[in-house]
Amino acid sequence: MIITYIIPIFNESKTVKRSIIQAIKIPIKKKEIIVIDNGSTDNSNKIIKKFSQHKNVKIILRKKNIGFGATIDQGTKMAKGKYIYIHYGDLEYDIKASVKMLKLAEKNNLDIVFASRLVNKFKKMSVFSIIKKRPYYIASIILTKLANILFKKKLTDIIGTKLYKKSSILKFLPKKINIGYDLELDAIFCQKFFKSEEVSIKYKPRADSKEKKVKWWHMFFFILAILKVKFLK
Repeated sequence: MIITYIIPIFNESKTVKRSIIQAIKIPIKKKEIIVIDNGSTDNSNKIIKKFSQHKNVKIILRKKNIGFGATIDQGTKMAKGKYIYIHYGDLEYDIKASVKMLKLAEKNNLDIVFASRLVNKFKKMSVFSIIKKRPYYIASIILTKLANILFKKKLTDIIGTKLYKKSSILKFLPKKINIGYDLELDAIFCQKFFKSEEVSIKYKPRADSKEKKVKWWHMFFFILAILKVKFLK
């Protein structure tokens, strides 16, 4: 098995079917798809169950929400793939990018591939222009700048989705079970000098910002996660 797609779901009935189908259609033969419903209270689990007979799909239905981090932990430990790609059920990130991320990781023996929503924008626009046009990017710009300073990196987007080498991620799984988990994990990858590169990815934010599970104030939890890795680990 080359790659495992982990799809964490919590109340994504509008998009969960499409997210699973997208993963199934990715032109990689040696893959598996692990769908974990984290105690959804909408119709998500009923939709997920319809894929239970698909040969590449594994389904886990939790009765209660155990947190994003614990969900990813479970999927990672179950995964048979050499690489892991977390495909968010809201469809904001283009899963097709995982193909080029995988090729890059295998070619250069990378531990992590960062998918940036901003790398191409920085080539055409100033930071001020980007923030003026898309204010929601300010958190990513601040957090990425902080990570670059603390870990001597040259990333453009630390918040975007990633592809991880499973053997590397299992060495330093964060203890956080919810908000800030992925930022702590990525900061660990930066601090431990794992081999990494960055590629561009298409990004389509939710039409209704009220549905976003990550809010602007979560940035402070993300900052604490990065500082924790730098000064306490």
